[in-house]
Amino acid sequence: MLKIALVQFTSTPDPEDNLKMLKQLIHQAHADMIVFPEYTNFFAGQDISRNELYEMSESTAFINEVRSAAAEHSIGVVIGVYERADKPTVHSTAYFIKPDGKIGIKYSKTHLFDAFGSSELERLVPSNDKPTVFEFMGFRFGIMICYEIRFPEIARRMALMGADALVVPSAWYRGFNKEDQWETLVKARAMENTVYVLTSNQIGNSFTGITMAADPVGIVVARATEEEGLIYAELSRERIAKVRSALPLLRQRRPELY
Repeated sequence: MLKIALVQFTSTPDPEDNLKMLKQLIHQAHADMIVFPEYTNFFAGQDISRNELYEMSESTAFINEVRSAAAEHSIGVVIGVYERADKPTVHSTAYFIKPDGKIGIKYSKTHLFDAFGSSELERLVPSNDKPTVFEFMGFRFGIMICYEIRFPEIARRMALMGADALVVPSAWYRGFNKEDQWETLVKARAMENTVYVLTSNQIGNSFTGITMAADPVGIVVARATEEEGLIYAELSRERIAKVRSALPLLRQRRPELY
């Protein structure tokens, strides 16, 4: 078993405040890995210009503090942050930080939220990062960020690369039927790929919350309330094997037809 702590978090506009709360949650989490949402370093309101967002998005010092906290508590950390790209552009980036504080992988969001009357493209730039997986304590993980959960190609690619679980740092915007869409997408990506899907979502400001985890057949095994805090999910190799034996979707694919 691998124990994962999933954080439901409200970022403030002050990175120092967020870092203080982040460190408290790492201290509280009795788990092998802790997952934080997208944009954990600060909340950027709609009144912030692109240039202001760029100036605020210097993330090296913030990530170095997270690395130190991970090493202090010997815990793996997945975290999403605003991060500077080519001036004056900004990425939404997720890091996996190992329990020794070293950076495992960095992945920047490739598909930006440009729907329902909102547009991340006004302030962010998509990356061209390829889907990737990393190993941690005998499991293989893929990372996708928020809106990317709407793109089954990304999840399927990582499943075919051997992912046992998908980690999804998110800041899912509220809106008509958006909560139901979120839950449906989380369960669908789990079921169609026979993987765990582990999400960490912002709550408050403009965001829905609904931090949750689904197992490889789409059963919700953990779900947060309307409050900030931690929930836990346990990953089981036996559960993955049992589901894939009963539901061998990845083996039954016929890619020559599509």
